Amino acid sequence: MIPFDRRTGEIWLDGRHVPWAQARLHVLSHGLHYASSVFEGVRVYGGAPFLLREHVARLRASARLLDFDLEHDDDALHAATLDVVARAGIRDGYVRMNAWRGSEVIQTAALHTSVHTSVAAWEIPAGYYAAADALDQGIALRTAEYRRPSPQFAPVKSKAAGNYMIGTVSKNQALRAGYDDALLLDDAGLIAEATGAHLFFTRAGVLHTPTTRCTIDGITRAQILELARRANIPCTVEDLSPDFVREADGAFVCGTACEVLPVSRIDDHTYEPRRNDLVRRMVTGYRALTTSGEAARAWGR
Repeated sequence: MIPFDRRTGEIWLDGRHVPWAQARLHVLSHGLHYASSVFEGVRVYGGAPFLLREHVARLRASARLLDFDLEHDDDALHAATLDVVARAGIRDGYVRMNAWRGSEVIQTAALHTSVHTSVAAWEIPAGYYAAADALDQGIALRTAEYRRPSPQFAPVKSKAAGNYMIGTVSKNQALRAGYDDALLLDDAGLIAEATGAHLFFTRAGVLHTPTTRCTIDGITRAQILELARRANIPCTVEDLSPDFVREADGAFVCGTACEVLPVSRIDDHTYEPRRNDLVRRMVTGYRALTTSGEAARAWGR
């Protein structure tokens, strides 16, 4: 894979398009030193960003939770994203939006820093999130050492760069141990999420998913809940202890980047993804949603 700082094309940065290699920030930017940075990932299907309005709204909400405001309104960010995707000619891709505090001060307090915003997009290569056969074989998760903090201890509802430090360390450790991702518990020892995706379990025809007390409110997760509602599939949102891993008969993760992926193993407990009709219904249902006329209307909102 080509390193991201060596790619070609254009990136929207602070209101204008700049050559890819020139989209840079200063090494003394507050966002780099103090994690005053937020981001969003948006999938592109058929040349159109999926649920773009929802992602832009969450980017703005994330920034406000970190005590800064975006310099551009939602319409401007929406238009910039459509323009970036169109200029790059992307059909099946990924958009990354970032916002961060600038370099006016390097200290904890940052009331008067500038705020910068960028939008970049690229085609998604095969195996970007998981192995090419993951939809059929499923992925393996390992319970992580670190836990998601309580909402009393961190701005957990912000898609903030700093909140992903735990995920990076945990996924690195999982990969070294031969797994595909990590399962994160919360401060109370309950199941929270994977490092970059939400978790669902199946048991006797019912979907079960953890609350989002210690995590962001997933946009893809909301789509899965809606798909289940429309299909009259019962779904409970509840506190789930680690013991539920063995009580369930199947599991999957969902998120913008991974979409919907079956889980075949959590620690030493295994599932049979190819025999789980409910997991398959969620995989095919979400895929249909991203290519349907309804999705097209969502893109244009």
